[in-house]
This record gives sequence, structure tokens and C-alpha cells, in this order.
Amino acid sequence: MTTRLRRAMAGTLWYMREVMGENAYEHYLAHQRRAHPDEPVLSRREFECRRMDQMEIRPGQRCC
Repeated sequence: MTTRLRRAMAGTLWYMREVMGENAYEHYLAHQRRAHPDEPVLSRREFECRRMDQMEIRPGQRCC
């Protein structure tokens, strides 16, 4: 593969992960480490459970 094609594929993958919310946990970790370094972080499972609970509380944030 050429470098240009690899970049295009990587960009597409990044975009899809952002749209689908797959990067939400990584964003959470980065925020916690930056803004709250002394506080413990949630496990991926705990984070996803809370995220799903929030989606139930505010259903207008999703498309379906």
C-alpha cells in the first residue's frame, strides 16, 4: 500500500471510531489524567455502564 492510501484508511478508521463513540473511553482517560491526576479512573466496564445509563436518562443525544 502506498503511504497516501494508508493515511486515508487511518483517517477513515479514526473518523468512524469518533462517530460511533469507540474513542470515548480514551478521551475520558486523557481528561482524567490531565484534569484530575489524583483521582482513580473508572475501568472500561464501569465507564461503559455509566455511559449507557446516561443514554437512558437523555435519549435525545443519540440518533436512534
